[in-house]
Amino acid sequence: MTSSVPMLVSYPLLLWSLAILLARLVLVSRTVTSRLVNLALTLGITSGLAREGSIQSAVATATGDVIDVPLMQQLGTVALLLALAPLIAIALRWRRPDRHAATTTVVMMLAIVSGALMIVVGSSARASGAYIDVQPGWRTAVYFALFSAWAAFMPCLYLRASVGELRRGQLPAHVSVVFVLFAIVSVWGLEEAFSILLMGAFAAAGLARDFVALRVTLNEVSFIYMLALATLCAALPLWQAVTESLGVDRWTRSIHSLTPMWSDLIRTCPEVVLRHPVPQSSQLHRAHRMCVEIRDSLSLLGRYVEDLSDQVSVDNRSAAEAFYLAARRRRDDEPAGAFTKVPIEPSVDLKQEVRVLAAIGRYWPTEPEHSATTQGEQQ
Repeated sequence: MTSSVPMLVSYPLLLWSLAILLARLVLVSRTVTSRLVNLALTLGITSGLAREGSIQSAVATATGDVIDVPLMQQLGTVALLLALAPLIAIALRWRRPDRHAATTTVVMMLAIVSGALMIVVGSSARASGAYIDVQPGWRTAVYFALFSAWAAFMPCLYLRASVGELRRGQLPAHVSVVFVLFAIVSVWGLEEAFSILLMGAFAAAGLARDFVALRVTLNEVSFIYMLALATLCAALPLWQAVTESLGVDRWTRSIHSLTPMWSDLIRTCPEVVLRHPVPQSSQLHRAHRMCVEIRDSLSLLGRYVEDLSDQVSVDNRSAAEAFYLAARRRRDDEPAGAFTKVPIEPSVDLKQEVRVLAAIGRYWPTEPEHSATTQGEQQ
């Protein structure tokens, strides 16, 4: 396939995709999922480049037509098939996270075999110099059956996962919106896969030539815009990575707000410190860990809190004072007494937990002589 999109449009979009890929390789490559997305984007960009007529001609000239234009056209389609494999592996990991490594390997190997078969059955079309998309014969049917199977399998997995999550419900609004978008894009992907399969079947049988011509025209135009949309989705995590590296993201600010109280509490109750943090944990994980350690510390200090029965209500300021004084009693080795419950607002998720604890920590007295205790030293 050779793109019919003008170079003034296609090349800036390819450069945009390449820039996002390079940024992701630097900033978003910590997890298995992010690396699979990077691989899919790499193969998608490769497919886009292989579809450009000027690049096809340049490669053919540079290789002495060892890799000629018809082969480049088919390699572009094979690269797109290979780009689907990491996305399929991600979806399969949702269902069987315990076997993600083996699943990814199997999926990638099957994709490579499928791509190799496409190149083999496409040899006749390459020899004639024609698009395999319009060439009659069984090879065209096999070529597009292989591609369509992968092109349909991926949206099927994402549609099933999205519908399942939406049916289970109890999702935050923004998460529900994401799954709805996944479902819409998956339905579109299924339509594309079925349409391309029909194109291959009709072309192989010499039928519906107008439909085949229309589908070929759409294939020549649509891919670069689909790649740009996929790149936009892949760029979204970069915002979080950039803000995190600058220390202005939500979770870094949460860590800063909790640190004075947290530092004092883990010094007073060192037994609550989690000894096995996740290597290279994200700011979100660190904030979560701090909240767990703070809650555990406050629970232990309940036996050192003075009786609060004479107080009409306990607000964040008085709660901070009560726990601060309890921490000093524990450090001074005063005997523990009966457990005193200090009313603290419950939370349903980590965001609310941070708000609840930070509201208490805002009134936590600081002790300059102990300010050397830092989060990095404890974690």
